[in-house]
Amino acid sequence: MRQHTPKLAAVLFILILGAGLASAAILPVEDPAPQDKDAIAYKQAYALVLEEKWAAAKAALDELAQKFPKSAWVDDARFWSCYSQEKLGQAAEAAFKCYQTFVKDFPGSDWTDEAKSNMIRLAQTLAKAGKPEYETIIKAFQAEDEDDIKMTALYALHDMGDAEALKTILSLYDKAANVKLKNQIVFMLSDMESPEAMAKLRDIAAREPEMEVRRSALFAIGSKGGPEAIKTLKEILASNAPADFRRNALFALADTDDPGLAGLYAQIALTDKDVEMSRAATFALADIKSQEATEALGRILKDAKDPEIRKAALFALSDREGAASLPMLKEILLNGTDKEMARTALFQIADKEGPESLAVLKQVLAESKDEDLRRNALMALAEHGGAEAKDALLQAALTSADDEMAQMAVFGLSEIEGGAGEDVLLNIMKNARSPRARRAVIMAMSNEEGGMSVAALTQILKTEADPEIKQQALIALGEKKSDDAVPVLVEIAKGKDTKLARAAVQALGEIGTPKAKAALLEIIEKRAESPAA
Repeated sequence: MRQHTPKLAAVLFILILGAGLASAAILPVEDPAPQDKDAIAYKQAYALVLEEKWAAAKAALDELAQKFPKSAWVDDARFWSCYSQEKLGQAAEAAFKCYQTFVKDFPGSDWTDEAKSNMIRLAQTLAKAGKPEYETIIKAFQAEDEDDIKMTALYALHDMGDAEALKTILSLYDKAANVKLKNQIVFMLSDMESPEAMAKLRDIAAREPEMEVRRSALFAIGSKGGPEAIKTLKEILASNAPADFRRNALFALADTDDPGLAGLYAQIALTDKDVEMSRAATFALADIKSQEATEALGRILKDAKDPEIRKAALFALSDREGAASLPMLKEILLNGTDKEMARTALFQIADKEGPESLAVLKQVLAESKDEDLRRNALMALAEHGGAEAKDALLQAALTSADDEMAQMAVFGLSEIEGGAGEDVLLNIMKNARSPRARRAVIMAMSNEEGGMSVAALTQILKTEADPEIKQQALIALGEKKSDDAVPVLVEIAKGKDTKLARAAVQALGEIGTPKAKAALLEIIEKRAESPAA
């Protein structure tokens, strides 16, 4: 919305329009740009306002608002439409409602204050005409203006910071009926270092009917800190106050940095009847970075009866850096009574670096009877990296009877930092218990830098019995685009296995070098001479 001095800007606009019209006789007329049409429409409509042609002005202004609802001039048009309606002598109530809707829709408009003034004037007329409900509206507007003045005075008193100023502010709070004003006073009291200010905040937190103001007082007490603040908030926690108010007291208490909070929060988490309160206390513990808090989370994890509270403790532990929480996570993981909790613990362990977390992952891979956990541990080892992780993955690839696990181990080795190396993968190809692991080797080798060598692929073709693995090796040879692969491809293309021969021919075509083309011609000639032709 534009910022302008309303009446002056509008008058200048009309003058500019007049100047434009005067020059129109000698200048060629061009269609206005789409973004200018609303401005021109407003100029023309406002000219009718200045000429006091109220019916025509209202019709033109309403048309603009309907045609250009997103225009920067729509608030001007709506205001002057209400004004024109009033001037037409229509019912005062209708004009009042028009201004009322305008103020609601455009609270930041340059015309809002003038619209409110007109509403007060119309409300006075209606009240005198026997409609007393409009007296209430007049008082509401006057109270709103009075609160703005009070706010300004409050800031001035606050800046003075003396005892008399505090006395006046406290007195003003007791007389205030406006929640916004009360909240502002609470904010000021939180910034005042005096027993009286603290006493008033305690009183507000205990007795104020407006819950929003009570919550503001709680957080103000927490921000002040100190023994008295801690005592007040703990009293609220132990009281029969509404559950959400007690939770606010708990959060406010966190701002006091009381060293005894870990024990208190653990007690609430384990004994409070309100589940949400227990969860809030558990998550609050996550923000306390101390050994006592970590141990408290461990107790909740072990002893809480509600599974939601235990999960909250588990997630809170995930924020702990280092290995301090690892024994607790390990116990949840290996206990295995709650699979969802165990999976969560595993993921949290996987996020921790160091030999301790690696040892736990290896233990799960070797000992867990839960297939999902073992597979997740295997993937976590690949992410972890390092020589120990690589050895664990290799053993899984070589010895696992679970085809999916063995295959995942091969792919994990190929993704591990530094790669698995051709020798390791060829070892799996030769000795793996699982056929799927052996088939995964060639796909995994494509992820290695440069892929598997022609010599290695040739060795696989000569020693491997699995036709599916041979087909993969032939495809890989074609992708190498190396003349070194041509001899073995020609040999297979001339063989009796038509499926493999076809794959070898396709690989030669993929290589596409002169040597490969010559080999293809030779194969065609040999096939043409064969009796089968």
